[in-house]
Amino acid sequence: MMKKYIMKTVTTIAVSGGLLLCVFSEAQAQEKIKLQYDFKSGQKRSYQMKIEGNVAVEIVPENGMAVPKNSAKIEGLFSYIQEVVGVDPESKIATIKIIYQKSGMHTIVNNKMIPNADVAQLEGKVAEVTVARSGEVKNFRLPEGLPLSLQNADFRNMFTVFPERELRVGESWIRNSETVNEENENFTTNDTANTTYTLLGLEQKGKYRCAKVKVESKISTITKSRKQELMVDGNAQGRVDGVAYYDIDSGYVVYSEMKSSISNKIVTGQNAQGGQVTERMSTSVETDLKTITELL
Repeated sequence: MMKKYIMKTVTTIAVSGGLLLCVFSEAQAQEKIKLQYDFKSGQKRSYQMKIEGNVAVEIVPENGMAVPKNSAKIEGLFSYIQEVVGVDPESKIATIKIIYQKSGMHTIVNNKMIPNADVAQLEGKVAEVTVARSGEVKNFRLPEGLPLSLQNADFRNMFTVFPERELRVGESWIRNSETVNEENENFTTNDTANTTYTLLGLEQKGKYRCAKVKVESKISTITKSRKQELMVDGNAQGRVDGVAYYDIDSGYVVYSEMKSSISNKIVTGQNAQGGQVTERMSTSVETDLKTITELL
């Protein structure tokens, strides 16, 4: 008799719990939220971004033997502060400084660690962006004195651009972007990204009540030479998939975890008189990365 009573009680609790869960899920699904950034002058937020992954490089000269494919592991750690130095009272556009702290990156080849000296030079450098409440970056200024390898950095996608409308759990919004960069005197790059964001739910992340968002993106970069004597023909295609948690009150990202896979092929050469290409070489790079960004 006692056994039947216990089983009945457990069943009742389980069913009640299930009903409560359904009610909660339904309520959450019906709740609407509007994601936007609430920038305030003087705000400072410290971030840490970890990168790890693998890269494989294959070089094929037009004349001669192909260089054997090389594989390496990549590890990186970037620390930086976002400081709001001013907010326009009418447009609500904020000016934000990106202040780099100690950062580093290295590759591991055959168990040998090779540091990237350029990334280490980021420490103490300051970039600046102007950004709307929606997350759209209006303009940016790179830090002064950057090494050549870092002078093509693009801050236009530093913030997620939120939709103007309210969202329910399960709803998506799409962001398509295309940018052309002609600042490098040797070549022009054309970057496109087609990204779908889906609100998965509302969750507590540490002390923050967050919107959990799924990110799915297809990216492409086309590179062409700007000099007649130099041949550059590059094509990179890839995907970025992951989740991000945004603080509902401020819009700031609290945590994100992204996986990216990029295939890049670039053909270079010298154009001799008459348009004949000499010293032609093809380089293929396959990259798989995991990037974790955390608000400290």
